[in-house]
Amino acid sequence: MNIVFSDIVFLPITTSTEDELGQVTEKEDYSRMVFCEKKSSPQSEFFQAGQSGIKASCVLIIHCLDYQDEVTVKFNNKIYHIYRTYERKDETIELYCEVKIGG
Repeated sequence: MNIVFSDIVFLPITTSTEDELGQVTEKEDYSRMVFCEKKSSPQSEFFQAGQSGIKASCVLIIHCLDYQDEVTVKFNNKIYHIYRTYERKDETIELYCEVKIGG
């Protein structure tokens, strides 16, 4: 099955800065663009995630080489938390995403 990557997801680049007191501040800049394909969360995934207190939102499929263990992504101007991944045989990875309320 060939996937057509018709959307773009932004992955974070994290930078750390240290002030004069030695306090380190990290900043995430969602500037790394990669192509993706969005699909809806299957009903079974929605149900299982809900039992763990997770509100499954969507599944984003990207190439494995583009994924570097990020825990958040920005898609359609929303920040999503990645709560699970699944590496497929076609050198892509599924990122199971949720929107955290108040985050």
